[in-house]
Amino acid sequence: MRSSAAAARQRLKQQRHTFDEVAALYANARPGVPEAAVAGLFQALGLQRGAHVVEVGCGTGQLTSHLVARGLVVLALDPGAELLRECEARVPDPTYVASTFEAWRPTTRYAAVLACQAAHWIVPDAFIERSFEALTADGSIGLLWHVDVSQDTEFWRATEPLYARYLPDADDKPPRTIPLHIEHYRQALAADARFRLSASARWPWVRSFDEAAYLRLLETQSPVRLLGAEERRAFLDGHLEVIRRQGGRVERKYDTVLVHAVRC
Repeated sequence: MRSSAAAARQRLKQQRHTFDEVAALYANARPGVPEAAVAGLFQALGLQRGAHVVEVGCGTGQLTSHLVARGLVVLALDPGAELLRECEARVPDPTYVASTFEAWRPTTRYAAVLACQAAHWIVPDAFIERSFEALTADGSIGLLWHVDVSQDTEFWRATEPLYARYLPDADDKPPRTIPLHIEHYRQALAADARFRLSASARWPWVRSFDEAAYLRLLETQSPVRLLGAEERRAFLDGHLEVIRRQGGRVERKYDTVLVHAVRC
C-alpha cells in the first residue's frame, strides 16, 4: 500500500512539472478565467484595491492579469522557471518567486491566498497549513477550478475511445479528477477549526475552439504530455479526425467553481 501511494505521488509530481516544458504554448492555449468568476472571487473575498495577496501556481498569468488589473499587490509563486518568464513578460507588476507553495515561507501576512487550476497539485493539509501561516487574522483562501461539464456532448462521446486506448487511467488524473479534488479541499477546510468554510459558488461558461486551438489545448494537458511522442501524435491525430468529422470546431462547457474559506 505504501509503495503504491508513493508511486501515485511520484506520478503526480511528474504531471505537476510538465507545464514548464510548453510554457509558451500554455500561455496561448489555455482558456483563461471568465470575467464573471473573477468578479465573483473579488466579491466573495471582499478584495479591495491595494490588498496584498499570494497567488499559488500562477502559471503564465491567466488569473494574475486579472488580479493586477483590479489593483491587487501580488506575490506570484510557481516552480516553473519558463512559466514565470512567460507570466512576467505579460504581467510585469507582481513580485515573482520560483518556488512551490510547500517550500515557500511567508515573511509577512497577506489578505488572501489564491489559486486557479493549481491547488490540486498540493495535498490539502499542506496547502491549508501554509495558508494559515501566510494569512492575516481575517484573511481568505480562494481557490478556483474550471470543471469540464461537456460529458453529454457528441464530441466527448466520440473521443472516449481515444482516451480508452491511449490514456486508460485518465479518469484517475487531472484534469478529469478536478471535481474530486474540489471535494477533498472542501472537506479538509470544513474539518479545520482555524478556518470557516463558505458556500461554494459556480459560474458556467462555454468556449469554442477551432481544430488548431483545441489540439494546442490538449498538448498542454499533463496526461498528454506524459505520453511518448508517437502515442501523443496518434492521440492528437485521432482528435483531429473527430473534429473535422464534426464540422471543424469543438465546443466545451465549463463551470468555474470557487472554494472559499476565511481564517478565524
